[in-house]
Amino acid sequence: MIEDIKNKVIEKLKEHPKRLQHVMGVYETALKLAKAHHLDELKVSIAALYHDYEKYDSIEEQIQYLDLMTIKDYVETPVIYHAFAAAARLEIDFNIHDEEILNAIRYHVWGRKDMSDIEKVILISDSCEPYREFDDEEKIFKLAIKDLNQATEAVMKASIDYLYTKNLTPAKEQVEAYTYYMEVNCGKTE
Repeated sequence: MIEDIKNKVIEKLKEHPKRLQHVMGVYETALKLAKAHHLDELKVSIAALYHDYEKYDSIEEQIQYLDLMTIKDYVETPVIYHAFAAAARLEIDFNIHDEEILNAIRYHVWGRKDMSDIEKVILISDSCEPYREFDDEEKIFKLAIKDLNQATEAVMKASIDYLYTKNLTPAKEQVEAYTYYMEVNCGKTE
């Protein structure tokens, strides 16, 4: 099944070689983290490969796969639509209904409170895969090998800091998730 998923992603992103390289980097990084933390490698692989499946589809195409509540919830931040649409497409394309896989895809952009370890791995890998131009990606990967919660907080902080440098306001859910992981990690040292 994983080869079928990989081939479908390659076909979908063939016109976007940098995005395809990114997806494969997320896949490789996520597998390394899954092995380090003894997580289900198949679930991690599926989520990593499909996380950006809808990235280049128009908003109109993406919202075809979303329920009205999701559309309304994220109308101010439509950048998130591709993640929810990709999860919906995975269900349609491969009849996969595993919530851990689907949530890892849905929440890979900025995370959420109380994520599963698989969700954390996809969020982290999206930021620190080797082809990504992201500050401190090596440091974050090394931290993720040791502690997924601390790496999750570091990724969330970097994302929020980046938005501020662009004079953009982070989404409410993004700030709530970051605050949650700051509390989870309170007292821990890197």
